[in-house]
Amino acid sequence: MKNNKYIESKFPTKEINLISVPERIALKPIYMVHRIFARRIGSVFRLIILSALKDEEVDIMEEYYKSHKNDSDTNNKLILDPMCGGGTTLIEGARLGAKVVGIEINPIPWFVAKNELTKVEPEELDITFKKLEKEVGKKIKDMYKTKCPYCGNDAETIYTFWIKKIECPYCKREIKLFKDYIVTYDKDERNFTFVCPNCGTIFEKRHTIGELEVCPKCNFTFNPDIGVVANGHITCPHCNKDFKLIDVLKLKKDPPDVEPFAIDGWCPHCHKRFIKKFDDDDLKLLNNVINEFQSKKDNLLYPRDKIPDGYNTNQMKKHNYKYWYQMFNERQLLAHSLLLENIAKIKDEKIREKFLLAFSENLRSNNMFCYYDKRWAKQNTPLFSRKDFAPVYFPLEQNIWGSRFGRGTFIQVYRRMYEGNKYLFSPFERRYDSKIIKKIELDETINENQWELYCEDAQNLDNIIKKDFDLVVTDPPYFDSINYSEVYDFFYVWLKQVLNYPCFKKDSTKDPNEIIVNKIQNKNIENYKQGLINIFEKSTKKLKNNGLFIFTFHDIDEKSWKDMLDIVKRSGLYVKKIHFYHGENVSGGHFGGQKTVFDSIWVCKKGSKDNINHISIEEAVGKIWIEIENLISSIKSSKYFKLDENDLKIFIYGKTIEIMENYKIKTNFEEIIKIISNDDRFNNILLNKNKKIDDYIT
Repeated sequence: MKNNKYIESKFPTKEINLISVPERIALKPIYMVHRIFARRIGSVFRLIILSALKDEEVDIMEEYYKSHKNDSDTNNKLILDPMCGGGTTLIEGARLGAKVVGIEINPIPWFVAKNELTKVEPEELDITFKKLEKEVGKKIKDMYKTKCPYCGNDAETIYTFWIKKIECPYCKREIKLFKDYIVTYDKDERNFTFVCPNCGTIFEKRHTIGELEVCPKCNFTFNPDIGVVANGHITCPHCNKDFKLIDVLKLKKDPPDVEPFAIDGWCPHCHKRFIKKFDDDDLKLLNNVINEFQSKKDNLLYPRDKIPDGYNTNQMKKHNYKYWYQMFNERQLLAHSLLLENIAKIKDEKIREKFLLAFSENLRSNNMFCYYDKRWAKQNTPLFSRKDFAPVYFPLEQNIWGSRFGRGTFIQVYRRMYEGNKYLFSPFERRYDSKIIKKIELDETINENQWELYCEDAQNLDNIIKKDFDLVVTDPPYFDSINYSEVYDFFYVWLKQVLNYPCFKKDSTKDPNEIIVNKIQNKNIENYKQGLINIFEKSTKKLKNNGLFIFTFHDIDEKSWKDMLDIVKRSGLYVKKIHFYHGENVSGGHFGGQKTVFDSIWVCKKGSKDNINHISIEEAVGKIWIEIENLISSIKSSKYFKLDENDLKIFIYGKTIEIMENYKIKTNFEEIIKIISNDDRFNNILLNKNKKIDDYIT
């Protein structure tokens, strides 16, 4: 009789939390090349795959930190990920010597995964970068010159600060949409840099919140902590009338106008960083660039596509953004177009596509939806930091090629791409011992004969793949959590101009078979369930009889857990075990906000479990409690943090499903959850969400 695999009975929650929590902040180089939405942590998937291929008697953490270059348990095993996204399963499986196959319906994550897995000799990348720097980099840097306010010599513009402006509907005078007049300040909140709302002078001063300030140039007195905009309402500084910005925008056809008001720069001569007013010389340079753009725009490589309706895209359409190019100013459009044109001329396909990947990521930090982190980082906050298209009142334009400082410049994204490519030749893991981080070099490589990748609809899997697999590992979309095609279109409309793959021939990445819940696309919960059943069922048929089907899942809604169980069972699978690990940070906001930090791992097998024991409802509740108590104990021993009510709820849902699937109980999921909710032991947890984790351990 074959031994159970490690993951069928246990998972090292304590150990993986110690690794994954810091790793999600500092991802391995290969995962930092391009933004992937809902990117899962590489260390977790390495451990999932190892735990699924190793017998339960092994020391799994010893296995985690050793090379598997010559390991019969992992080498040449066939692994399928039918919804592979950015390719985490493929990368981690290939490192272990497995043969991996990925299917992804969206062209952008497919293209990202393809290039993450493609090897190029590092010196070839550097040769190409230097050539590109000579051909177009210098020209772009010349677009971002300024004069140093200290020595008067040429200096580098790091950032240009812009402000949106509208006309007051009452007095018809111009209003600059400042939320406050603070440009930046130090960590102690003492030394501030202000912009005068009257004359635009930039000045520094020690300041206490609430104090009035006087402009040193025009003597205008103002409160720098309060601007004209608050919660979408505007108070006109000229006539004091109050109105909603959205009401004014409804009367306009275009997005609000913008104007530059300050520069964050670096002087290589006196080695100083400075913030100064956007002056006449800066305006002259900008106008020269705009004139060049206007004279060349008919032949430039920037997208003219309309922004389609969507749950996320309608955020900016309400602000009158109708075309993708309106997310950029003229200088950005010219620089991006010239850069894309030169990259497209690179002859070697692998090198060309590596640079296209860097170009694509560069777009995220160089558009007019970025804004300045005033305090901590003193750098820009890129688009999609919140997984949406929220317009900002104070856009930040960056030196696209790169200065001494900045975030997401082309120089920086190139270096990230370079390091990601280098990781293919010499992968590593990190061991976290208290505050000491040790880099563990592993004799593993990723070779191109180990992976296959298809930009296809996995609902047609049986027509794409003919082989049978030892293991299926995937991370499916979670109902309506992220509208992938809407956000990936931002990159797609640029790349489709120069890529000739069939999947880049469409107007948009939207696909009628994309599995998601989205009212605007007329996709409801039943569409989602049926699409996922189709993929799960066809993947199950390609799974060997003794293989495991493993997927990660993240949701706090009780019905979603019940729906997922229904999907599993209707796909010809049963649940053997559900594990949990610390997956993502909690983030606020309606769009893409995380309401629990924990992800679940569903370990499933083909068929249905026979010869399972009958137990009473009381026994079932007792077993669920024991599982949750053990889980909380493991979490407590790995990292101290407060468990939220939602975290505890999903532990109950997961462990209820696990017990129900492994025992015969004369009740259903909803009834057990109802019973548990009224059980004093669990009721104590659910009603005391503000208690510390120690209070949950009784």
